[in-house]
Parts: sequence; C-alpha cells; structure tokens
Amino acid sequence: MFLKKSTTTIRGKTYNNYKIVESYRKGGKVKHRILFPLGALTEEQAERLRLAVAAYSSPDVVVAKSDEIVVTKHAGYLAVATLHHFWQEWGFSDFFRADRWVEAMVLNRCLEPVTKIKIREWMAETVLPAYLEVDPHKVDEFDVYRSLDHLAKREKELQAFLYQQLQAKRSSFSGYFFYELTSTYLEGSRCLIAKLGYSRDHRPDCEQIVIALMITPEGYPFHWRVLEGNTQDVTTVEQLIQEVNSQYHLQHCTLVFDRGMVSAANLMSLEATAWHYVSALDRDEIVSAGFLEEALPEPASPCDWEQVMAMREFVPFDENQLLFYREFSKEGRRYVLTFDVARFLEEYRSLEQRLNKAITWLEQKNKTLAQAKKARNQEILTRELETMLKRKRVKRLLKVYLEPREVKVTNARGKERMVHTFQFTYAVSEEERQKEQRLHGLTCFVTNLPAQKASAREVIGWYRRKNKVEEAFREIKSYLELRPIYLTRTERVRAHVSICILAYFLYNDIERRFREKGLAESPPEVLARLQKCQVNRLEFKNQRRSKLSITEPSEQQKEYLQVLGCENILAPQEVKRVLKKVENWL
Repeated sequence: MFLKKSTTTIRGKTYNNYKIVESYRKGGKVKHRILFPLGALTEEQAERLRLAVAAYSSPDVVVAKSDEIVVTKHAGYLAVATLHHFWQEWGFSDFFRADRWVEAMVLNRCLEPVTKIKIREWMAETVLPAYLEVDPHKVDEFDVYRSLDHLAKREKELQAFLYQQLQAKRSSFSGYFFYELTSTYLEGSRCLIAKLGYSRDHRPDCEQIVIALMITPEGYPFHWRVLEGNTQDVTTVEQLIQEVNSQYHLQHCTLVFDRGMVSAANLMSLEATAWHYVSALDRDEIVSAGFLEEALPEPASPCDWEQVMAMREFVPFDENQLLFYREFSKEGRRYVLTFDVARFLEEYRSLEQRLNKAITWLEQKNKTLAQAKKARNQEILTRELETMLKRKRVKRLLKVYLEPREVKVTNARGKERMVHTFQFTYAVSEEERQKEQRLHGLTCFVTNLPAQKASAREVIGWYRRKNKVEEAFREIKSYLELRPIYLTRTERVRAHVSICILAYFLYNDIERRFREKGLAESPPEVLARLQKCQVNRLEFKNQRRSKLSITEPSEQQKEYLQVLGCENILAPQEVKRVLKKVENWL
C-alpha cells in the first residue's frame, strides 16, 4: 500500500491528485488497485500521508510528534571506527587476536585516556565492542591487567612485527633511523626499575623510568626499551647495537642520535659493526677535536663575522646565508662545522648581558659593604658570590677576590668604632672570554658516512630531522598521556609504554597521510572532529519503541575519511552491520 500521485493538465493548468493504492498481480503482471481516492493535496499534506502509509506498511518507519522523540544514549562511532580501520590495515587485529584488550587500551590512549581499571567502562560508551565482538557488560575488568602481562612477554615479537610491516607497507622504508631517550615519572607504590635520575619532566622529586626509542624518518616507532630511571644516555648505545643486530639482522644501518650519547667508545662500537652514524659534538669535544685552531683561530664579532666566514673558507648552506659550514676529515670520520649567524649574535649578546649583570651585582654589593654597620661574615659572602656566578654562568669569565676592609662607624652618641667588612675586586678574563666567544654559533656534526653517500648538507639535514623523535616523545607524553604512571609491576609498566607507543604509531600514520595531501591538520584535531559523529539511541515516547542511528556526517568528516582512505566506514551496509551489533548492549 502506498500513496500515488497522478498529474493532469487542463487548459494549460496542472492539477495533482492523490490516491492510496495497493499492488496486486494478475496474469503475471503487477497492477494497482485504488483503495481511497483523496483528490488534491498540498505537498506538506501529501508528505504526511506518505509517512503514515509507510508506517502502516513497514515496521521500520515510525510516525511521532517532534516532542515525543528523545535521544537517550550515545556511543562514540566515527573516530573509533577510523582507528579500528587503521588497526586492521596494519595487521594488529591478527597479531593481537588473543589479546583484544590491547586494541581497547591503544584506542583509548588515542581518544580519551583513562586508567586501566576504567577501560571497560570507556569501551561500553563506544562501538568498539561491536568490532571486538564482545558484550562490554559481561567481561572481567581485570582482564586488562592480564593483557598487560601478556603484552610485556611479547614485546620483542611485537617490535619484529612492526619492523616487518614497515618493510612491507612503506616503500620509502630505508636504513636510516633516529634514536633518542626520555624519562617519565611514576607515582604511587614503588616499581623496581624506578629510580631517581636526570628528569626531562622537571620532576627530580619523583622516581622515574628511562625510555629509549628508535623511529623511522617518517616517524614510525619500531624499537624501544624501558630502562632504569638512573640510566645515562651515553651508556645505552652499545647495548642498542647488540639488540638491533640480533632482532632485525640489519646489514646496513645509519643511526642518527643526540650529542649526549657521543663517546669514543660508542663511535668505535658503531664503526666496528659497520654501522653508519650521524651525531654532533658538545662544545668541549669541539675544542678537543683539533681542527678549531684552523677553522677559527680568532673569535668572530658582530662587526666582522662575514669577513671571518669568507677568510676561513666557510660555505653558505643556502641562499639565505644564515648558516655556514666547513668540512674536516680525521681518522676516517667526517666533521661538519657550522656557524649559525642568528645563534652567534644571540649568544654574543647574552654573554655581554650576563657579564654586565654580574658586574652590576658586584658594584651594588660593594656599596652595601662600604656602608656596613656591623661586621660581615666572609663565609656567607663567599656563598652568595658562588651562587651569583653560577646562576649567571660567568664563573670562568670573572676573576673575583674578596678583600677585607675596615670602615669607621659613628653611633648616635657620636662615638666612633671600626667595623670589619669586605670588598669585591674583579677583573674580566679576556682569555676565557675569547675561548667562549669563539664557540658562539658553532655546531659540529660527526659522521662516518662516505661523502658519496651523504654530502655535508645532507649530514646537517639528517641531524636536524632528529627532532622527529623528540616530537614523538612530546605527543606520547601530552596527547597520549604516558605520564604519570600508577602501575607498580615492572612488566605492566613496560606494557603501558608499549601501549602508548602503539597509539603514537596510529597517530603518526594519520599525520603522514594528511601531510602527503598537503594538509596541516594534527591527529588530535582530526580525531576530535570525527568523534562528533556518534551512534544515538532514539526513544519514542508512548510507543515503547527505539531506534539506533548515527549523527549525520559533516562534509569535513567525509573529507577526512577520504584523505585517510577509509570512506567505506560510512557505507550504508557497514553502518547497518555495526548498528545491529551495538543493538545488543547499548
């Protein structure tokens, strides 16, 4: 049964007539039988009757007043579906087939990080159970901890899997890797590997762990280690070489790492394994390398740095002429010495300011000491001086002496007496000043890459791109909320780190796809906008009926899915399949 419209034209004027008809078959042909002739109707009247007839004929159609339709429940849909698509695309669904909680923990880190004990509660507010084929209300919430224990045992297996997937799926995958360490603190009960150490989080009061991470130039993490909190950066390289060679059997590898891990032993270990490396020297190592006297025997100044660069054969890095470089070779290693003009001017200005402030402090202190009414303590004055010199970083530049003095003091009665005090005498050490000034704006990169494999410019570029791993740590700590860690068992702490790194793997994949299209949206922005598309339960008052539907996707959301290559998520049959499964528990 349906509403049928017929149109007639009389004397140039069009008339619409409606009737309710039903279909029947006669002689193998479908014919219509008029049940109720209705005559002329407005478009609005016709639409209402069409809905009424459809509601009578189909249980899927509901007619209700607008104030009788209410939304009673929501469940996160589009963001979860998108991340699940990536999870499947990278093969994680198969790898973690027996550990479905891992996907729940990883997706939770990407969207709304909560404590492990609340994962089940969070999952019940999304469509994720439909993909995992579980009823969230019938699972043990402590299974998440058992999954953490299992994940910790499979850490190396997972890393090998990531490496294989990257080799298979990323045609640009090469033997260049970035390596860096960070720390993160724990709270609550003590973990065995948690120690006090140098805190990158500026929390020296908290015990911490150290995380070592290797990523590809595209930002994909594939190898990591969780170390004791007092581990020093420089001690990790030799063990890293052994582990990576053992796990991945790399024949050719170029490791780009921070200057804090440079040591003679580490460089020799890399060279002994036929690895290539790109790193940088700290300032003391630049001086001891032995070529600074040839490169810059005298320090440059703001007035003559251009002449110095030309005279000392430094080459402009690009047409901006704000960075210059010169290459040296020594004992099979290449050293690329760079002069950054902006940093040089800033460090020169900073040195002058620090010296001036220190001298001003000494002058003011001398005035105060000259007006002393009571004897001054030499030990206290010495401590104040040491603190000032350290804070302003001029201890080597200023030679300061504390000399005893006596001043005559007259009291209120006119009686005079001598008070023992002191006075600072100082002099700027021009020799030390020249040494520091000569290093202003300088960075020295070191590599054993042959010139035919990487030019000096490429060596500089590779080290600059090292900030990709630093960005990874920032996102893992901020958006993915790696810290603080409340777990106490070592295995679960390690597994928590693995969860955060897997979440960053998905983050990075989203970011890469947007960058390839020339778009600047960040993963948090993309996922936040996708989250606005939800599954909604519609309740019809007085009818004891309900229906599931999704929020109408916006054009922007559709564009995001197209960029990410997963627009099929919104295909009607896919939405219908998910809603059917969600119906069982939402």
